[in-house]
Order: sequence, then structure tokens, then C-alpha cells
Amino acid sequence: MIFYLIYTSKPRVPMTMEIVDEITEASIRNNKEFNITGMLLGIEGHYLQYLEGEEKDVLNLLEIIKKDVRHKELVVWVQGFYDNRVFSEWSMGSWMLTNEKLEKLTALTDIKNFLENPENTELQTTKFMHMMQGLLNTWIAHEPERSKRLKNVE
Repeated sequence: MIFYLIYTSKPRVPMTMEIVDEITEASIRNNKEFNITGMLLGIEGHYLQYLEGEEKDVLNLLEIIKKDVRHKELVVWVQGFYDNRVFSEWSMGSWMLTNEKLEKLTALTDIKNFLENPENTELQTTKFMHMMQGLLNTWIAHEPERSKRLKNVE
């Protein structure tokens, strides 16, 4: 079983693609040792990150993220165990989205709904893993070059 969690936070400084790339590159370097995988979304004034791996490793990473000066108001919304990884081929994927793009991509409706109401228990159950798989598939389809570049090279 793989432990997973999702949190949101707000950036302390205006979010840019460069900052998202910086966090992604650091995540790839640092998370490989602990076999942590996941996805970071930058969405107009919010970070949303999904992490998966051994429970102790993910929770240790979360404590590091809480101290990261780029984040404020970090809230863990969902955590639990699942049969297998969603992002098994990526140390860390990332995607910068606008609210407009989020509105247009119907495959991301659940992500949009989650951001609007993260306390919705329907999105904190098995539908959550379906939501993450949909996010992965949509990211690969809409950002093929980025997803290929960030894919694990073993």
C-alpha cells in the first residue's frame, strides 16, 4: 500500500513558471532518495500538491514543505493509503494553470471543484484517486513536452 496526501498552500510571492520549475527540479533531486512521487500544480494564487510514497517519508517531506518560505497557509486535505502509485513514472510532475484553463479543461472539473470546496467528502474518498489519474492523463495530453522532460529516466 502507498501512502498519499494532498495539500494546498498559498505562495508568499507571486507565482511564476520559474518558481514552479525551481520547486519541481528540487523535488526531483530530493525525492528520488526517498522514492516519493507526485504532482505540483500552480493555480493562480494556490499551490496544490499530491505526494505519494512511504508514510514516514511523505510526512517528513511535508514538515520540510511547511518550513519552506515560498508557502503559507498550508492545509492537508486528504491523506490515506492506496494500492499503487498514480505517478509511478514521474518523481514530480508540475503544471502551471490559470483559472481560465481550469474552466476550459472539462477533464479537470473535479480539481476545480476540489479547489472551490476542499472539504467536500465526496472528493476525499475513492473519487479522489480517479481525480488524480484524470489529472495525470490530462497533463500528459496537454503538456506532452513537459511531461516527457520530467519523466523518470532510469
